[in-house]
Amino acid sequence: MDMLKKMHKPELDGKGGYKLLAPSQKYNLAFCTEEEIGIAEHFRKFVDAELMPYRHDLEGGWHRDPVLAKKTIHRLYRKLHEFGVTKAILPEKHGGPGLSPVVRQMINEELSRADIGLATKVGKLHWAISVMVAAGRDDLLEEFAPKLVGDDAWTACFAITEPAGGANVEDPALAYKTLNTVAREDGDYYVIKGHKLWPGPSGPAENFQSEDLKGHMGYWVVAITEDGGGDDNVGIFHVPADAEGLEFSKPYEKMGFCYSEANTDIWFNDVRIPKRYRIDTKPGQGTQLIKGYVIGLGRLAGAARLTGLSEAVLETCMDWTQNRIIAGTPMRERSLFAATFAEMWRSIEISRQYYLSVTAQVARPEIYGNPWDAQMKAKFSAARSFAGDTAMMVTNRAMQLMGSAGYAYESHIEKYMRDYKIVQMWLGGAERDRMDMSQGLYGPFKWAGDN
Repeated sequence: MDMLKKMHKPELDGKGGYKLLAPSQKYNLAFCTEEEIGIAEHFRKFVDAELMPYRHDLEGGWHRDPVLAKKTIHRLYRKLHEFGVTKAILPEKHGGPGLSPVVRQMINEELSRADIGLATKVGKLHWAISVMVAAGRDDLLEEFAPKLVGDDAWTACFAITEPAGGANVEDPALAYKTLNTVAREDGDYYVIKGHKLWPGPSGPAENFQSEDLKGHMGYWVVAITEDGGGDDNVGIFHVPADAEGLEFSKPYEKMGFCYSEANTDIWFNDVRIPKRYRIDTKPGQGTQLIKGYVIGLGRLAGAARLTGLSEAVLETCMDWTQNRIIAGTPMRERSLFAATFAEMWRSIEISRQYYLSVTAQVARPEIYGNPWDAQMKAKFSAARSFAGDTAMMVTNRAMQLMGSAGYAYESHIEKYMRDYKIVQMWLGGAERDRMDMSQGLYGPFKWAGDN
């Protein structure tokens, strides 16, 4: 039995932490079961014991030692795999535990308390699984299941963005007309040619092989099937990591996610894949999967991760200000600072309850609509944008409260601050979030002059 499936009753007394931040308090029984809260409690203990002590090593320490970073990431990722996290949402008929979408987001939140980059790395496998489940591709799930449920750890990647425009895939008004990565039919194969930017983890297959990581499962690629794109000419294609014709740039050096995601350019130089590796098989299914499961649920996962990061910052700051004494009184008990903590917690709590509510709504499409519908996309966008604003506020206020200590590497606040920003920006960013919220209210509308 996987460790993730070993149920523990949630702690009700808040021992070992802040009661309001215990899973039994923060996860609402309106959206999940007691058993699911027990899973979150068990996983939280694992995160605190096995991941939190190595946060600095995930970047190779202050001097960014890439050898230490890679070794740490692979080792902790293997621990997560052994715990059962990587296959958590794989349906039971394929050998997984088939845990609910709510548990998926709890995993995102609790794991992001330790490292939002590591949570994203796990999320790439969840992303791939969810798209294949939504497409009804039991044949592909059966093909990939041995890697997902086996003893070895594997990683995966989604390739979406292109150099021509950062949020072109996310903009429904463009209808994929600006995409230049093309998958053309050739008998029993598709031949893919194009250029993707920023996907991760990406690079030569051997970069993802070590004593702790078996390898890379490949790339789930958004591509058009005809020049000019259009909603009826877009799909998602699986490209094995060692496929002939793949070419990569060197990894980009970034402000955050320094080593947890190796982001590169990928050139598809007439990469040939079997026809069965096109994930969508029905007319219009490709755009539904992209709008609903790649972009929409991707934003929802981002909301949970940003919430977890914000909570970790709040905990760190509360611990520090308990021991910072001002005129004989702990700093956090002074009214000005107490009010600031209240505002930080309030935003985190609202962020959590909203993303949980939207997650519950996803399971009731007959009432709330399909994930690709405009009203659901508006809710996904509201969840991510509010969580992003919360993370920005919480990290800034924590650093302000802690002063030089918050600014210092040792406190971890500066890393949380560097890491949250990309989650606020990807999949269209905060501005696209707001556009999609308005589209849900009174759309659809297109760019001026676009016919």
